[in-house]
Amino acid sequence: MIKPSNPSSGKRNQDSKQARDMLKTGDSGRPRSLLSLCLIVAASIHVLGLLAFGTYTLFKGSVPRMPFTSEGGVPVEDVGMEAPPTEEIPEVTEDSGMASEAATMPNESTEKEADSVLTVAGLSSSSLPISSVPPSPSATAVSSTAVATMNAKGGSRAGAKASAINFFGVKGEGTNVYFVVDLSDSMLEPERGGIAGFAAVKSSLKQMVQSLDEATRFNIVVYGAAGVDRFEVESQPATLEHKKAAGAFIEKYNNSSERRGTQVNNYRPSVPVFGIIQNDRGSDRVTTRLDLGLLAALEGRADTIFLISDGKAPTLAEDKREEARAAWKDAALSDADRSKYQKEMEKWKKDYAKFNEEMQVYREKYKDLLAKREEKIQEAKAKGQGKIREGNQFVDYGVRIPGLPLAPEEPKQPEVPRPKNAGKVVKETGDLYDEAGLIRRIREVADEIYRKAGEAAPSIHTVGYMSKSSETKFLQALAVKNNGSFKAISKPVKITTQ
Repeated sequence: MIKPSNPSSGKRNQDSKQARDMLKTGDSGRPRSLLSLCLIVAASIHVLGLLAFGTYTLFKGSVPRMPFTSEGGVPVEDVGMEAPPTEEIPEVTEDSGMASEAATMPNESTEKEADSVLTVAGLSSSSLPISSVPPSPSATAVSSTAVATMNAKGGSRAGAKASAINFFGVKGEGTNVYFVVDLSDSMLEPERGGIAGFAAVKSSLKQMVQSLDEATRFNIVVYGAAGVDRFEVESQPATLEHKKAAGAFIEKYNNSSERRGTQVNNYRPSVPVFGIIQNDRGSDRVTTRLDLGLLAALEGRADTIFLISDGKAPTLAEDKREEARAAWKDAALSDADRSKYQKEMEKWKKDYAKFNEEMQVYREKYKDLLAKREEKIQEAKAKGQGKIREGNQFVDYGVRIPGLPLAPEEPKQPEVPRPKNAGKVVKETGDLYDEAGLIRRIREVADEIYRKAGEAAPSIHTVGYMSKSSETKFLQALAVKNNGSFKAISKPVKITTQ
């Protein structure tokens, strides 16, 4: 059956055919092409915008503001890294109190910004309703950061951790600890065990260093008549590496009768000294430099100083060098002083010639006994026995030869006269300090050093190693006047094993 034709349908077919023909011929294609191009460009711009926004967000989340703490989303770099409360790890603090206080109080915009970054990064802060938080840094990471920060701060105690120390019976604790050790010949006398006795002192000291917490800073100072050797210029954190190096430093001292006392004397004070050093009272021997040993610890801004010594106070005089410089301008050497000196020198030359003659007779008369004495001294050296006494001509190692008298005494050369101002000799030193005056002077210098650093003066703990009564009193007073404790050792130290 033939269906009747539909005029409207035929018209639509004709219109479609005409449209297709127009597309083929391009009569109306230009507007359609422009529309397509616009759509493509718009889509491209949209994609590029999304990429740019995503890149910006990822970049913002990867800058070194991470990781965040779990409280308030505050960046670690703003407040300093803190160890978890359950870990015994030193906290690294900021030097500026005002800056760190401002950093620990984020405003609302800072918190919102932190929250957005954390959300993108898949983390959370305490202000978001998401329970997961970033993991705490590992103990190793915090410890290494703390050590690096403490190294950078030199003598500062900020960031360090206190260690409790038993120093030959004296108990104390500190975050920046200095061990000060007397190397004088008297520390090697037979009653103190000689070389072997001092080896026990060194062994105990090494054990003390090993017991320090890694976050405690420390240094070692040894002193003798020649000066002071320091382990390090500044105190160091008690890491395994520094403990090992400190043990090697300690071990090299007073190992034999040939190698005693300080070795490099590498300390030169840059702070006010206690006074002008003098020879020991009543002798021509240089005093043991306990003054420099303490000064090195004070300049290192130790908060706790441990000192072991047989107790002899150094002989110091008031420092009058500033006054002397002014007085020297008008000083002159008088004719009377010049004439007196010339006469004294003439007499000394005669006395010295006589001394040489007496020494020749002495050497010839006691030749055999002197040879025997030298043989015994070499045996004492081989056994590591300490030096007992120094004279002008020889060192006696505790060797006594029956029938051998002391050698003739060498005459002392006259002192060169000094210019005078208004009839008075220009001196760089004033009166000698007595022990009380010396301790007061130590306190004065300590207060000046620590006041400039904005820190409290240190405690000084002292140990008298078989010291005499007068020497014991000095060490005891030194400790009491400096917030420390004192311990007297009446027997040689013995090596202990842990």
